[in-house]
Amino acid sequence: MLWQRISRSQWQSAYFFVIVMIFSTVLLLFSSLIGCNYGTAVFERTQNFYIDWENDRFMKDGMPYQYVAGGMHYFRVPNQYWGHRIRAAKSAGLNAIQSYVSWNLHEPRRGEFNFQDRLDIVSFIKTVQSEDMALILRVGPYICGGQDFGGLPGWLLSVPGMQVRTTHPEFMRAVDEWLKVLLGKIEPYLYNNGGPVIIIQIENEYGAFGCDRNYMTQLYDLFYKRLGDEVVYFTLDGPGDYTCGSLNTTQVLTTIDYLDDNDKSLHTEEYFSSLREFQPHGPLVNTEYYTGWLDQWGNKHDKRDASTLSTGLRKVLSLNASVALFVWHGGSNYGAGGAYSTTTSYNYDAPMSEAGDIKLDKYWAIRNVLEEFYPGNTLPVPLPVRKLSGKTLRMRGVGELRSAVRRENLLLYNQHPLKMEEMGLYDTMVAYQHTLHSPIHNVQVSVQGVHDRAYIMADNHFVKVLGREEEGSFTVSADSSLTVILESLGHIAWLSGGLDRMDNEYKGIGNVTVNGAVVEKWEHYKLDTSNLRDTIRDGYHGNISNGCHGEEGLQNMHGLLKHGPTLFRGEVNLSSSELLDTFLDTTGWSKGLLWVNNRLIGRYWPDAGPQYTLYVPGVYWKAGTNVVEMMEMQRASPTLTVALTDKHVIDGSTDNG
Repeated sequence: MLWQRISRSQWQSAYFFVIVMIFSTVLLLFSSLIGCNYGTAVFERTQNFYIDWENDRFMKDGMPYQYVAGGMHYFRVPNQYWGHRIRAAKSAGLNAIQSYVSWNLHEPRRGEFNFQDRLDIVSFIKTVQSEDMALILRVGPYICGGQDFGGLPGWLLSVPGMQVRTTHPEFMRAVDEWLKVLLGKIEPYLYNNGGPVIIIQIENEYGAFGCDRNYMTQLYDLFYKRLGDEVVYFTLDGPGDYTCGSLNTTQVLTTIDYLDDNDKSLHTEEYFSSLREFQPHGPLVNTEYYTGWLDQWGNKHDKRDASTLSTGLRKVLSLNASVALFVWHGGSNYGAGGAYSTTTSYNYDAPMSEAGDIKLDKYWAIRNVLEEFYPGNTLPVPLPVRKLSGKTLRMRGVGELRSAVRRENLLLYNQHPLKMEEMGLYDTMVAYQHTLHSPIHNVQVSVQGVHDRAYIMADNHFVKVLGREEEGSFTVSADSSLTVILESLGHIAWLSGGLDRMDNEYKGIGNVTVNGAVVEKWEHYKLDTSNLRDTIRDGYHGNISNGCHGEEGLQNMHGLLKHGPTLFRGEVNLSSSELLDTFLDTTGWSKGLLWVNNRLIGRYWPDAGPQYTLYVPGVYWKAGTNVVEMMEMQRASPTLTVALTDKHVIDGSTDNG
């Protein structure tokens, strides 16, 4: 037998080998538990990322590193599509992905967190790593980014005396609670811990907002308390804002953003020179090199030139600076998550469209430049994404918004109209109601201080629409029941509109007067979009299709829906082979919210433009019957139809020309 042929010395050698292996294994486990480092050849980290300040460069795994990142925000993209979008960026030669983290989406109510589906940040991080890309996370907590309230949760405004982006104790307490949850999820995936996250941003363009060094220092301390020095931190500011917006220490890198447009294409060196004067050492980084710009309702679609983009990118890389394309892929502002008056489409005129298609001019402009600096680092060009078209839905009215203004939705009574935030509401709508009593037969009513849009009804007849800060008056009978439905179009993401502070951005109405006298005693009703459609259907007992819904009876003399905002519903049957991306064409309709299979896709507003179609990912359809619902606020389409098309219209005519 084999064991009989083994000599005594061989048995001793084998025994010694086994003992050595057992001892080595125990030592390895023990050292990992206590953090010791016995012998660099065996126990040294396999990944490390840091700044070589003396030589002005990043170091990744012992080698100089320059990143070219593509901006892509996980919360604006269906989670099923993350991998496709990332691989497309990699095909152009990019080596990193950059994403904001939007606090308002993850914590819509204080202490209630959402990390599901497209908000599953851990799965996103893992997806980036699986594609062998580095990841830059822009945590904020303020991020701007075209997000409602700049990514801050609206419930902060319900805290008395709140001052956001300051050392206000209540703000910092809320930030600390949020970072405890978020950074606990991110920490295992830092690059130095074996993950893809190489660098994390603190705040965003703070130098354009304030100049409180204590605030920035306290923020840094909160990050350091959770992550220590296991990751590189950075700040971002525009040229000239570094002094107030950065920390200017060797613990936090200062970076820049700027646009090389047609009349500033020679300013790259100038901008980086100003940064170098402020921060003499460290790698140069443009954190937002703009590929386009966001769109706002009523303004023309923004476009940026591909040749200017490539010229500027070449200059950045020739200076050995790292850069992030803002953005590589924009995605969509699903639900009502965009900043004030920002379109649902966040297409951004980016190299990859909202629907995941390559824009060839910008794609090749970027790819060709990267081939100059990193030859052979590209992959095959992604194929166009198939689209569904040629189907039309017939929409029918199933209820009116006024039916949701009833006892079970009554929140409170108050002498004067309260702001949404004062009522603990941060969604899209609220209703105010008051019954007039006047000895005069007809009275003149005026509504003031609208933020953002008011739909006014008298005795359930639609009489007026008022926009932000627009004042208007109208005549009603003396004993009318007056209902004002207030719609929020999102909180501002940056200081604008004459506001001196972001925390003055409340939603609601001001005083309402009758013949000059202020109206008092108002009922306040909650109109929550999460269950609004069910509430409308349950409370409506009329017959819309035989009542106001016909070519003659649909609108009133003002061109508005006779009885106010109305819910429409349509159905489309799809086979399993038809579950493709598509665009819903809302041309002919006025303004409202649109759902597909109970999922709020976002706002439509063809009356304002420039966006006329809404992108619907194929993963939101299902085989069989699909339901599309529209909460039309003003005027229905004469045809009462919505078409599925393969053309995305985001550059249509606008009410501002």
